[in-house]
Amino acid sequence: MTRAALGGAALFSGIALLANILLSVSLPLGLLSTATILGGVLTVSLVRADNRDRQQQLRVALAGVTAGLVATLAYDGARALLSQLDPSPFNPFEAIRIFGLLLLGEGARTTHLVLAGTGLHLVNGICFGLAYVALFGQEGNRSASSAVVTGISWGLFLELFQLTLYPNWLRVTALAEFATISAFSHAVFGAVLGLSGRALLRRWLPGVADSRLL
Repeated sequence: MTRAALGGAALFSGIALLANILLSVSLPLGLLSTATILGGVLTVSLVRADNRDRQQQLRVALAGVTAGLVATLAYDGARALLSQLDPSPFNPFEAIRIFGLLLLGEGARTTHLVLAGTGLHLVNGICFGLAYVALFGQEGNRSASSAVVTGISWGLFLELFQLTLYPNWLRVTALAEFATISAFSHAVFGAVLGLSGRALLRRWLPGVADSRLL
């Protein structure tokens, strides 16, 4: 239950964003509500767990947060590289500005919009990474190839939602470029997440095999 609660709680920002896109729920209100509800569920689950299990979940959480950050940076790097190779004017980072607008409103300075949007983008990536490690990491016992496959599958699952929701939300006109860049970048996100999550779990969880990737 604790592992499922950890993975579910990590999805709070994604659920809030989904509620904003589909139901026009205020993004700050959605973030506060989902974080409160899912955080409460996680807290109850951790309180009920014994000390050994609680310590293990904290290590899993640390591995997930770290792997999620590394994978998000790889994802952004892939998007930046592909956008430079593509001659179209499509901006793969437009969502960051939109995030900032949703959080701060139209009157905010551009710098503040970018900072707020970047913060939410990183939170999303880290939380999606944490959810994967908690729900599918299997304490680092997967083989390297299995970690890559499951990680990419998770990344493409996220891509499916983004491809379904973002084009209308962002008014994307260069749909082919958007789909190509987004799909490849999510595959990179997943592969890096799978391998880094596996390595960190194998390093930080007691009783797990050594941290070799191959």
